[in-house]
Amino acid sequence: DIDTAIEIHNVSKQYFVGQVQKKARYRTLRDSIVDALRRPLWRVRDIATGQAQSAADLRHSIWALQDVSLSVKKGEVIGIIGHNGAGKSTLLKILSRITDPTHGEIAYRGRLGALLEVGTGFHPELTGRENVYLNGAILGMKRTEINARFDEIIGFAGVEQFVDTPVKHYSSGMYVRLAFAVAAHLEPEILIVDEVLSVGDAEFQKRSLGKMQDVAGSGRTVLFVSHNMAAVASLCDRGVLLDHGKVTAIGTSEEVIKTYQNSIADQTAYIPLIA
Repeated sequence: DIDTAIEIHNVSKQYFVGQVQKKARYRTLRDSIVDALRRPLWRVRDIATGQAQSAADLRHSIWALQDVSLSVKKGEVIGIIGHNGAGKSTLLKILSRITDPTHGEIAYRGRLGALLEVGTGFHPELTGRENVYLNGAILGMKRTEINARFDEIIGFAGVEQFVDTPVKHYSSGMYVRLAFAVAAHLEPEILIVDEVLSVGDAEFQKRSLGKMQDVAGSGRTVLFVSHNMAAVASLCDRGVLLDHGKVTAIGTSEEVIKTYQNSIADQTAYIPLIA
């Protein structure tokens, strides 16, 4: 479908616990005995809680996403919500090609830009100026296109005095302001944003929300993860609710926010009394 910007089909992500380990410390005989005594208890717990099907699966892997499917139309602004650990950031990292899915497929139509963490995509040894041009080149933009937007990017970020300073010397606030300005002003057809509005001072949050509204109204496709329900309701046409790696609701942003809030209310409705 030529009107589809992103097609996500049965995407899952599995992480293997302990696959990448730090350098092993010296183990005493006491450590070995304690681990041997604890191991049967770990097995019982993991099978009982459904984290493993059998002893062979124990303490080896977790599924951060399970069979996630979603179709995003061009120009849609979609809010992705859910509790911490629901799989939101994992999904965005897969969509941004930072990590690969364990299985499933994703099709894109359009140039993609992402703002997932403070300074994502910045090289710490390069200056602010050099990082703006580097990120523009990664997005496939010509130097003349970046030149036309450069002053606006630096002005929005408020880093004029530090534009030729390596970004490793930037404060976290300067980092996020410049990262957001680059992502918002270089105009990729698809923009993926994770919680940027929760970082920075009140004035920056206000300006970034205004810029996000401009982006949302410009016909670009936006996937926006946030715990700020007011921002999701204001910016997004549709919402997606993730819970334990699975899509549990898709609908208008108002409908999905209500479902999410009801699930939170249900979890806190019963508070046992301590005798």
